[in-house]
Amino acid sequence: MSSASLQSTHALRSICLALILVSLLGAAWNLRHRIRAERSARAVDVVIDYADLTALANAQGAPIASALQRMRQAGATAIALPEETLLSLEAQGQVSLLSRVGWERTLKQNPISQYWDAADPVVAVLSATPEIGEPVQSGLLRAYQSGDVAIVSPTTLLVRGARDTVGKLGLGLAPAKLKLIEDAGLRVVPRLVGDEVMTSDGIAATLAHVAEMLPPARAGRPRGVIIFDGKSILGNGDLLNITQQELQRNNLVYGAVEGGKQRGDEELGTLLQGNLVRVHSIAMEELITMTQEKALQRYGLAVKDRNIRMLYVHLLPRASNDPISGAAEYVQGIVRTITTMPAMGFKVAASAPAHPFTAPPATGKWVFVLLFLGGGAAFLYWLLLLLPQAWPARMVQGGYLLLFLGVLAALGCALKLQGLGREAFGLLAAISFPLLALTWAARRIERLVAAPPLRVLGVAVGALLVATGITLLGALLVAATMVDAKLMVQVGQFSGVKAALSLPLALFALVVVADGFARPGETPAAYWLRCKANVRAFFGTPLNLGLVLLGLLVLGALGFMLLRSGNAGADTTSGGELLLRGKLDQLFFARPRTKEFLIGFPLFLFSMVAAARRRRGLALGLLLCAGIGQVDVLNTYCHAHTPVLLSLLRTANGLLLGVALGVLLLIIFAPRTVGGDKVA
Repeated sequence: MSSASLQSTHALRSICLALILVSLLGAAWNLRHRIRAERSARAVDVVIDYADLTALANAQGAPIASALQRMRQAGATAIALPEETLLSLEAQGQVSLLSRVGWERTLKQNPISQYWDAADPVVAVLSATPEIGEPVQSGLLRAYQSGDVAIVSPTTLLVRGARDTVGKLGLGLAPAKLKLIEDAGLRVVPRLVGDEVMTSDGIAATLAHVAEMLPPARAGRPRGVIIFDGKSILGNGDLLNITQQELQRNNLVYGAVEGGKQRGDEELGTLLQGNLVRVHSIAMEELITMTQEKALQRYGLAVKDRNIRMLYVHLLPRASNDPISGAAEYVQGIVRTITTMPAMGFKVAASAPAHPFTAPPATGKWVFVLLFLGGGAAFLYWLLLLLPQAWPARMVQGGYLLLFLGVLAALGCALKLQGLGREAFGLLAAISFPLLALTWAARRIERLVAAPPLRVLGVAVGALLVATGITLLGALLVAATMVDAKLMVQVGQFSGVKAALSLPLALFALVVVADGFARPGETPAAYWLRCKANVRAFFGTPLNLGLVLLGLLVLGALGFMLLRSGNAGADTTSGGELLLRGKLDQLFFARPRTKEFLIGFPLFLFSMVAAARRRRGLALGLLLCAGIGQVDVLNTYCHAHTPVLLSLLRTANGLLLGVALGVLLLIIFAPRTVGGDKVA
């Protein structure tokens, strides 16, 4: 096909580039609101488990009141107080529970058959005093149908149901314990039984009763934070909307336990529109095998990296003559970790409970249009950069049609299906910008091969900064699509994280195999013939054991990277790497990501040096491996619960350390390059 019958794609590329630039303006608008929201809640509650503290006080023979005072002096802000149950009251010796048979043997003159059918299971409750009996009665009547509770006397009642069920019903907070905690200058974080089945009236009565027991709220702050105990959230099933309404009616905040896996957690968070406080705790089973330094580090990372605003602290019993002092030092260490983070402004929530973030304004439909257009246009622009700059007229018209359909899709999603648009166009942006960065770098390799510069190192570092800058623009675009209060507290998340890690590398690998970078003046027909010939040659290459092993190694590394992505990867992290991460966090505050500074960025520098030595094939292979760093940069911004400014600092630290490491390796393996001599 003659060049005269071809039409330039310059105008189409210009339109795509203009759409990308305009979308970045929309991203800047949205990110401004997100950063403001992320800075709106800096108070962190340090909450001590009441049962743990009681166990320490009993072991030391100290009054619980003095132990509470020590915790307050150490910097704790609140005590997590569980609801009383019949089983817990029985363990404390305040009530006795009798079976139906035991009751009728003891009190033959008052048979249960006068209340219920003889086949019904029944639990008899005998209180030590009327002062205990009245809260038990009122608690059971809140949790149970009135027809299932028979009041025999101020100290005696019958409850229809099995012991295991009735014994675990939440009866409310113990007033005496609550007063002890408040007298010590600490707040109470109620832990309500969540597994019990309640009616809507029961949920309303329970939450209203808890709110009445807490001090009045200060202006603009919640009355308290509620944590649910057990495997389910109160109302899980058909009544979560009642739980949501009653929490808001009583000015109570839901404390969502990170990793708690309670049924109904995400549904309640969605109903609350993210108006909640995230809670982090280290389970006692983990704490037993963990050093105190590691525990402090973990609490600090939870606050800094994941928008946690309540730390639920278990106190580990240790062999000591003064375990309460040891616990106080531990709490002081947690408070010190929170309050000494440079430039973050965190403080303990001493005067009022931790509160939710001020929700950013809802993203306007016009902003969604811009963000979605940017993601779609970026992918088309990448294709246009790969392909010849002149196409047959029908293909150019097809490009305009594709662009037009993309605009319609962006408009439709922005107007009606923002959730779908956030996922689809966010994923397009997450795939496209690392590809744009790698494609730009591949073009830079072509120029370096043609005319090696005198000072290769400066050119290589400059290329790395430009490529990472291109990826960063896409990362900020993705982050801007997730400006939502729910996502900031991890109620839902961007579902394309693993695809955003793997697809750019897979697509770029295909381009490298096909040598799919169009050459100046190349016609589409010649381009396709060359690409097909390269692909056939690649798959027709005789098997080489070394290449097979290398391929398996690359695939294994990619699979391991996907496995390690997100929070799920924590279980695969070795002790040595955790130690390294801790040191990097202490040194840089925002820890640079390992795949960036240790793999991606140094390999990028080596790829440029290989190009300057006219090793084009090696340079492209190294660039493909260096793509791990670029996709990892973008992956950092796919997690809406990580503050944007912290992510930016992490990227900057990764570049600083990656360049330093790359230069050091070049000094060792390619000293002439660093010295500035011309390489050829």
